[in-house]
Amino acid sequence: MSTQNICELAEKTRAAMEQMGLSPYTAWHEYGHVYLSIVRLHTANEKENFDRELVTNQVCVLEERFERGELSLGHYQTMLRGIRRITEMHDTGRIEWSAPNRSSRFVLNEYYENILSGAILAEAISVKAKNDMLWVGRKYFFWLIQEGHCNLKRVGAEEIQKFMIYCSKHMVIGGVRNVQIYMRKLYGFLKANGYSEESYIDLLSFKITRESKVFPAIPKDEIEKILDIIDRRTQQGKRDYAIVLLGVATGLRACDIMRLRLSDIDWRRGEIKLVQIKTGKSLALPLTKDVGEAIRDYILHGRAESESDALFLRVRPPFTGFANAVTIGDMYDIYRKKAGLPRDAHDGKGFHGLRRSLGKNMVTSGVPVTTVAQVLGHESIDSTKKYISLDSEHLKECALDFTGIRPERGEWL
Repeated sequence: MSTQNICELAEKTRAAMEQMGLSPYTAWHEYGHVYLSIVRLHTANEKENFDRELVTNQVCVLEERFERGELSLGHYQTMLRGIRRITEMHDTGRIEWSAPNRSSRFVLNEYYENILSGAILAEAISVKAKNDMLWVGRKYFFWLIQEGHCNLKRVGAEEIQKFMIYCSKHMVIGGVRNVQIYMRKLYGFLKANGYSEESYIDLLSFKITRESKVFPAIPKDEIEKILDIIDRRTQQGKRDYAIVLLGVATGLRACDIMRLRLSDIDWRRGEIKLVQIKTGKSLALPLTKDVGEAIRDYILHGRAESESDALFLRVRPPFTGFANAVTIGDMYDIYRKKAGLPRDAHDGKGFHGLRRSLGKNMVTSGVPVTTVAQVLGHESIDSTKKYISLDSEHLKECALDFTGIRPERGEWL
């Protein structure tokens, strides 16, 4: 890697940010408040060229000052973002606009980091599943380090049992079930690659009864209020209306909507084709007239000019796709509040609730559960059966009266 003058590197970073769509004012403001401070840091330490160790130490200093309350959260995050960008420019010669990865509190040694990286790459699973496996692996290896195991040489069934007991005391039952699933995958990798003599498949196959809470579907009138409150005259309104309507009509998850590409819309066939993040399975859905009109209106009159092929773009530069699915959930929640609709914690009335509403409406209308499963992209029909419990009208037909079993006077006591 070539050595670069820190002053020239700071200027290159500023120019790159402006080329990505930031206004000159914003780019120069970041240059003056962030990049020049990094330049001054190098000058104070008599360094003409970019020094990685110096920058790394500065990150630690910033973290300590933030924890002591000497820096505001905004300033702290701005400095970290600037350091990340100037380092990326030094390492790659360009900058990719993306949200920084959340750091983990489970800090591992090099031995465990290498094992975990290999395990993640070896698994042919979805991105979400890889993230879940990464979290479980980090939690387990970090726990082993805390127990005095810096490697796996003396780790066996006893340690695995202790870890699962530890999880059961600190996690809900659903979380323990997820840990069990990815521990099996992890130990399958460890056995195959010589890190463990056993896969411990039997030990990690004990039955866990997982609670399944059925959330209510969002009422139709509430959905209509949210759609009506969106100002479709603005660029953002056209985009947000298309996104919400897409969730209402297709039941697509926010993580799949954010990854839609322009090429995923087959206008001739009237279909939306994609590969689901959660399952990794292909899915083709009908492009209904109202959804098609909303998307067309957004593309023609609301979507900014961009080299990105993402269907839905940010409304501020740089005009790229969303960084994560949380953006869609937050957007939906803003419109819910504007519509004056209350919400309680964990009441299931977030953006994902649109998916449940579609499932309930289809079941209530008499659509076979197998068809509902296909539309929602469920891998197992068991995931679809829960929508039957939301169909209160048809469930009433299954209720039995007290004919023949009505108690006589006093028998209730």
